[in-house]
Amino acid sequence: MAKRFLARASLLVGLALSVASVLDLCGTFACAEAHKYAIFGIPFSIVGIAFFVIAGVVHELSISSRIFSQLFLLMIFGACGAELAFILIQKYEIQQWCKLCVGVAATVYFTAAIVSFEKIKGFTLNPMRERRMSVMPVLRKLSVIVIVFTVGFYVAYRGAQKSEAEENIPDIIMGNKSSSLEVFILTDWFCPACRKAEQEIERTVPAIGKRAKVVFVDVPIHGESLNYTPYNLSFLVHEKEKYLELRRALMGLTEKTKEPSTEDVQKAITPLHVTYRPLSFMLANRGIKFYDEIARTYKVTATPTVVVNNEKTKKAVRLVGTKDISEAAILRALDEVSQ
Repeated sequence: MAKRFLARASLLVGLALSVASVLDLCGTFACAEAHKYAIFGIPFSIVGIAFFVIAGVVHELSISSRIFSQLFLLMIFGACGAELAFILIQKYEIQQWCKLCVGVAATVYFTAAIVSFEKIKGFTLNPMRERRMSVMPVLRKLSVIVIVFTVGFYVAYRGAQKSEAEENIPDIIMGNKSSSLEVFILTDWFCPACRKAEQEIERTVPAIGKRAKVVFVDVPIHGESLNYTPYNLSFLVHEKEKYLELRRALMGLTEKTKEPSTEDVQKAITPLHVTYRPLSFMLANRGIKFYDEIARTYKVTATPTVVVNNEKTKKAVRLVGTKDISEAAILRALDEVSQ
């Protein structure tokens, strides 16, 4: 009875955590990143809900049916393999831990431990003669479990991919887009130190753009900076060739107003023969969320900051403040993360 109660409780906890994941109750960057992953297009959290509901039904039927008892065992160990795959994704791809996802994995492994303990206990309580006779059937069961575990891991790992909708952020990347090296330039439109570093940054971009992706990221240390971010995103998407000049024009506009209108922006960029083209609200919102994720990922709390990162090795170097940020320093950082 205790085993059945613990298994039921574990499955109910797993179901509750999966529902919490769908409702996005975690609220951390790691959870947000985890929610971007799906198995063959189906979000992990939805798969989790379906699994725990079906597993709960099968568990109840297993009480009076040997077939359903075997099916429940296979389901749990297949899920163990799948959860291992997602643990590895969190460890090596997301590089942060989603608490809800870890909790779901824990419930699956706890349920597997309960089932395993019961099977092992039943085997050890048999008389020695019966144990010898049942060795081969046990080995066959273990082989099946290993196969199911491996299949669960393979299907989850190979099927795991980021949702296309979540990945559809504005094309704001400049420089060498085929490079695995990234240079994130994080600034605030009303930051005095950023103004001071701006000239050095502008001079540096052409050189680093030959070797790496270059991404300008708005970090709203001053809340008024958010008023400029939609315009900045639009220029990054539509006017990459003239972006540095347009950026300079926006910087000049910040000295005149904290709440620029579309007319103000258009007047500032007219000498550059550019017509402002606003992004859709959805695309601009995704760009702002992307900026927020970058700042949180690299724990940026001050501007200006330059982060030089290697996508493949995940090796990163941070340069903070006007004293650290220079063309020579950024190029050295690129050499360092390239090794």
